[in-house]
Amino acid sequence: MIEKMCDFPEIYRVEVTLPNNPLKYLNSYMIKGKQRHLVIDTGFNLPECQRDLCQGMHEVGIELERTDLFLTHLHADHTGLVHLFSQAKCPIYMHGDDFDFLVQAQIGTMWKKAENHFMEEGMPEEDIKVQFSNYARAYSPKVDFLAHCVVNGQMLLLADEWFQVIHTPGHTKGQCCLYLPKQEILFTSDHILFDITPNIQQWANMKDALGKYRQSLDLIKDLPVSLALPGHRQWRRSIKERVTALQLHHDKRLEEVYQIIKMQGEITAFDIAGNMHWSMRGMTWDVFPPTQKWFAMGEALAHIEYLCCRGIIKREEDKGIYYYHL
Repeated sequence: MIEKMCDFPEIYRVEVTLPNNPLKYLNSYMIKGKQRHLVIDTGFNLPECQRDLCQGMHEVGIELERTDLFLTHLHADHTGLVHLFSQAKCPIYMHGDDFDFLVQAQIGTMWKKAENHFMEEGMPEEDIKVQFSNYARAYSPKVDFLAHCVVNGQMLLLADEWFQVIHTPGHTKGQCCLYLPKQEILFTSDHILFDITPNIQQWANMKDALGKYRQSLDLIKDLPVSLALPGHRQWRRSIKERVTALQLHHDKRLEEVYQIIKMQGEITAFDIAGNMHWSMRGMTWDVFPPTQKWFAMGEALAHIEYLCCRGIIKREEDKGIYYYHL
């Protein structure tokens, strides 16, 4: 599906299918200029994604060799097809923190560290092993490209328009939004989603990810926005109400984690995650798909870390496993 979002500049939303993924599709945005064009995010490194992306570019009338690419963050559903643009020698922009992470992830040691960490937080080894087939790893880009690394506040002339880079760490360390000040159009990527909650994980390269995410929400909540274009699902005309709702969601999540620890006395992060409420169509924690357990564990840890950083709960190690208590 292709939807024209704006006439001046010409902005199109192209749905790129994400096979076997609960997100269903990525919103790739294509901005048509007179001399050069802009694509924001690509989809997985999969034939189905490449078909949708290339068909979208063809129907919109964007030639690859006259196109710049902006990657909002490192996740594979946003970066997987970067090689198409790299091979065509297109300029590629992304934040340096996420580009560095992609390079390190290709070496392989980063995933192993994450797996060992999750085991220390109580996750069973059999659930860890399944992550070797995690689609987010399998469909990631090949890091054979060079990026123009952007910074917060930087102005970029792309598709004949001046875009402002807004660094909004939380979802990833290098997550960025793009903003057109004159038109009050904000490309929110996965920083703000309107009908699902962005996944906030604990990251080895970013202390207090949830704290940074909440700061990033506050950073943009008063930005003049007449059109907000997210990385997934539905778009909206404003962001203020959604920012308030997301902050309230995390307040409730933090209270939920606190009450679980208060009730249990001493508990691992894995067991905290198992006691939290998840929207998984009535499935119990025991029958959760292992990949979903991985994401749930990361989200639980982000909330646990937030409470630890503020001295609300404590973390203790016993025989190589970490436990949490008041």
